[in-house]
Amino acid sequence: MSLTEPPPPPPTTTTGALRSDAVGARHLVFFVVSAAAPLTVMAGFAPLAFLVGGQTAPVGYLAAGLVYALFAVGFCAMSRHVSNAGAFYAYVTRGLGGAVGAGSALVAYVAYTLGEIGFCAAAGLFASITLDDLAGIDVSWGACAVVLGLIVSVVAYCRVDVGARVLAVLLAGELGLLLALAVAVLAKGAPEGLTLGGFDPSGWDASVLGSLFVITFVVYIGFEQTAVYAEEARDPRRTVPRATYVAVALLALTYTVVSWVLLMAIGPSALATALAGDPSQLVFALNQAYLGGFMTDVMQVLIVTSFVAGVLALHNAGARYLFALGRDRLLPASLGTTGANSSPSRAVVVQSVLVVVALVGFGLSDLDPYTQVVIWTNTPTLVGVLFLQILTSLAVIRFFARNRTEEGVWQRLVAPALATLALGVVLYLVCSKMGLLTGLGGWENLLINLPLVAAFVAGTVRGAVAAR
Repeated sequence: MSLTEPPPPPPTTTTGALRSDAVGARHLVFFVVSAAAPLTVMAGFAPLAFLVGGQTAPVGYLAAGLVYALFAVGFCAMSRHVSNAGAFYAYVTRGLGGAVGAGSALVAYVAYTLGEIGFCAAAGLFASITLDDLAGIDVSWGACAVVLGLIVSVVAYCRVDVGARVLAVLLAGELGLLLALAVAVLAKGAPEGLTLGGFDPSGWDASVLGSLFVITFVVYIGFEQTAVYAEEARDPRRTVPRATYVAVALLALTYTVVSWVLLMAIGPSALATALAGDPSQLVFALNQAYLGGFMTDVMQVLIVTSFVAGVLALHNAGARYLFALGRDRLLPASLGTTGANSSPSRAVVVQSVLVVVALVGFGLSDLDPYTQVVIWTNTPTLVGVLFLQILTSLAVIRFFARNRTEEGVWQRLVAPALATLALGVVLYLVCSKMGLLTGLGGWENLLINLPLVAAFVAGTVRGAVAAR
């Protein structure tokens, strides 16, 4: 090559190679806990949990955490033998075959994408309210949602560790506020003192717990995303299991303790009176009483960033499923390419376009963003992820039955079997009591879940054809 001849330009894309050694265990925890949006859960879902479960609401969060810890045993055991950005897709494929695996992949993609759209719509709504309350600026929720969607798309296009740093800052803010509120309640004293009466099994009602579980299980969605980043993690055989257990433990501890503290701040005997007004303002009123007006304004802002953090985590998960499906030729192969920064650039762009177009459509409609858009998109997310977790537990059992490994019978069989049973019961409860979440009738609930059915059928057929 001549000295005056310019060197060839570097390649802008490569095929099937995410940047390895890009994130550690703590980054995975940021992605997972951010997807669960703990501040949003406590401010938005805890009042509903109290409305349904009364004093037993903290028990519902604890029970969900224990079930997911049980699921994590087999899930983490499988992660030591399978490292793939498709996560559920890869696990189900190795255990139950390519056709079922492809169906699970499309279900996962649809579920996470619907969840992202719902989270972004909620973020737009709260951003619109916050701008109006704090700055007197009137911007529609749809415009806010589209802007936030575009910001998330830019961050997701960057290297994965950039997104992890952004999530770390946002997550620290929301967890810090929840901790400050809990400390303030315990330091200033609860109106009726501290009691653990809600944890007494003699006071539990099975029918109440069944309805409560519909709410408390939905707030853990996202913890399984640790495996989505396995190809980009340092030492994934150790990092993914460690991050999964830490994330489940952190979420269970946060939800259980904070919900109990909120109950103490209200007073068990005053719970019905407190919920008689607008339940959505309950946590804001408690924050006002214990931390003051300034911190309540901060909570309004952090609610928005909490939703944005969840949008980013779900965006990354959806893009990586597109990447894995493109790389395996189940979707166009161009999706399975990476950019100069070793991120799944084309998959991120496609994911961004789909989400932003959906947000524009919803924003221009007359649909209510919270009672319609969020509910119609996030309920199928819960159903889809529960279905995938059951398939994954079954896949774990079959995989270890056919492969001789160092895992013991607890990891190979007992824990996955118990998780399958427990998650099956929860999925039944969610489907039978779905109206509690959606406010819709049976046929309407079936309609909003049809995308999951269509995705599984289409994926299974595509996987069978590819196998032949």
